[in-house]
Amino acid sequence: MNRTLILILIVALVLGALFFALRPAPLSIEPQARSFDLQIQGATMTPDELSTEEGDLVTLRITADHPLEFHLHGYDLEEEVEPGEPAALSFEADITGRFEIEEEQTQPSWGRL
Repeated sequence: MNRTLILILIVALVLGALFFALRPAPLSIEPQARSFDLQIQGATMTPDELSTEEGDLVTLRITADHPLEFHLHGYDLEEEVEPGEPAALSFEADITGRFEIEEEQTQPSWGRL
């Protein structure tokens, strides 16, 4: 009986130690400020995909070789962009998912956020 109790205590201690030693690190709760430089030439956006985390404060700095209306679906954000005049679009990434980025007037899809 004593051996069984001692064995149970040892197993419990080992499992408890493993739990604390192997648990994942806590996720960062602080939002990050993320900036992206987007260059649009013709129907191509570079980079063509962006990645952020929920809660991040995002700034898109947009340049284009022709006048356009930049549109980020999901957030329904739009920004007029003129050649030679960089535009900025800032928002909090408070919606999760993948969202198309496109030119509102001609509808070519450039990429995703």
